[in-house]
Amino acid sequence: MRIYSHFAGEHLINQFLIVNDETMEAVMIDASDLDGRIIDIIEKNKIRLNALLITHSHREHVRSLGTICKIYNPKLYAYMDRIEGFETITIKDGDVIREAGLDIECLHVPGHSLDSICYKIGSALFTGDTLQSGYISQTNALIEKELLISGIKEKLLTLDDNTLVFPGHGPISKIRIEKMFNQDILEANRLLNL
Repeated sequence: MRIYSHFAGEHLINQFLIVNDETMEAVMIDASDLDGRIIDIIEKNKIRLNALLITHSHREHVRSLGTICKIYNPKLYAYMDRIEGFETITIKDGDVIREAGLDIECLHVPGHSLDSICYKIGSALFTGDTLQSGYISQTNALIEKELLISGIKEKLLTLDDNTLVFPGHGPISKIRIEKMFNQDILEANRLLNL
């Protein structure tokens, strides 16, 4: 498995292309941007884009959905059944889908948005806006923040410490590093121990 990362500068968003080296099939995480760099990788390597996995439906993460669908016609997976007018294959927490010869575990972790899904492929975890390097994403209310932290602790921090975290924004991290240094999680733990 090979992971190509693409940084969409206008909205400071990471986008990922995960390629099965044996079949040259791929899945893409989010549709934030589609530019010459991503197209070159797909075309020069003769990669077949089988699926697009949406982490959540916020506009900056799906803004090139129409263009990607028009060029590559991938299957769309998301928690919601329709995004930006496109029908999706709906997924829920605990689902394991198989695309591009890869087993993809779906982890629903609401809080930042109701439809936030993380995707685990091998030892790589694609978190969208759920978990970033050193912090968690913004929420609209305290109850949503508590829901988000609870979901992260139950579903993400219980993964192997060496699981790589590929967030929707910022640098790559590891579960071990987030347990040790994520300020939002450390603060939540401190408050629980008072």
